[in-house]
Amino acid sequence: MLKVYQSHHRDDKAWDDYVYLCPKAGHCHLSGWRRVIERSYGHEALYLWAQENGETKGILPLIRMRDFRQRRLLVSLPFLDDGGICATDEQSLAQLYEAAFWLFEGQQADILDLRHRYSNSLDMPLIGSKVILLLELADNPDTMWKRFNPKLRNQIRKAMKSGLTATWSGIEGLADFYTVFAANMHALGSPVHSRQFFATILEEFPTSAKLMLVRKGRQTIGGAMCLSFRDSLIVPWASSSRQYLSLCPNNLLYWEMIQWGCEYGYRYFDFGRSSPKSGTYDFKKQWGTIEKPLHWQSLSRKPGQAAMLHKDDTKHQRLIQTWRHLPLPLTKIIGPWLRGRVSN
Repeated sequence: MLKVYQSHHRDDKAWDDYVYLCPKAGHCHLSGWRRVIERSYGHEALYLWAQENGETKGILPLIRMRDFRQRRLLVSLPFLDDGGICATDEQSLAQLYEAAFWLFEGQQADILDLRHRYSNSLDMPLIGSKVILLLELADNPDTMWKRFNPKLRNQIRKAMKSGLTATWSGIEGLADFYTVFAANMHALGSPVHSRQFFATILEEFPTSAKLMLVRKGRQTIGGAMCLSFRDSLIVPWASSSRQYLSLCPNNLLYWEMIQWGCEYGYRYFDFGRSSPKSGTYDFKKQWGTIEKPLHWQSLSRKPGQAAMLHKDDTKHQRLIQTWRHLPLPLTKIIGPWLRGRVSN
């Protein structure tokens, strides 16, 4: 008989075994993310799994949190591009959704937010218009290089001729990465994730998470957090110092990761989510990426509520402008507290 249980830390191996086997699962479904979010921001993990006769038939990683408006949210998963239900069959999908719905009702949550990467049969409204941009990798870097348009190749060459270099790093490079990342988030008017958030990712995923850093001499001017999962490399967070953008550090940053992916047999490079027609969207499209819509779905207790903040919202625009005018050292102090209460 199929039943849904709450998963605990002792179940992590069985949970991850299923994640690696399920075609619709991603890195964000791995059990380590519950500890990343718990340790970084103190939110409670309610990980659900469906089993039949001891066999795992589906999973749903849920995080219970309050946002900065004090609304009660159930999200799968906050801060990440996807999450949502992974199931072997329709019955398991339906039962996991039913279990999440009963949590939503029983705990009087304001919003249930399930971030699916793929379409499904759930009768649950779609929200947002975010897309993932994927690049299919060639068998070798030379073939990949020839696929790029001349303008992109020239930008990568410009970075090299300007003396920029890119190297992999572990947690020892976190301080340099975070300095650049925090400054860029301030310029964008967005609260920055805590340094503990990134440190915990590197600690929880020592074989699948690493940093790529771009330097000019000894100074770090760009960096990215790169995750590997099955046949894909994924970059959820990347930044470069704005005063050096004329030297094209972002182009070198991504080329070095793409080149490495080709050399080590990865099939896809996932640039992460973007809003269509935004600046980051245009940057990612120039690499020859394929656009894949995200199927984020949400239930809200009040009509019109959404867990995510939208940049075209007037109140959000005012918050962005206010944040940009705060001193950078202050945003590093209060930013992580606020960022932990924004599910985007």
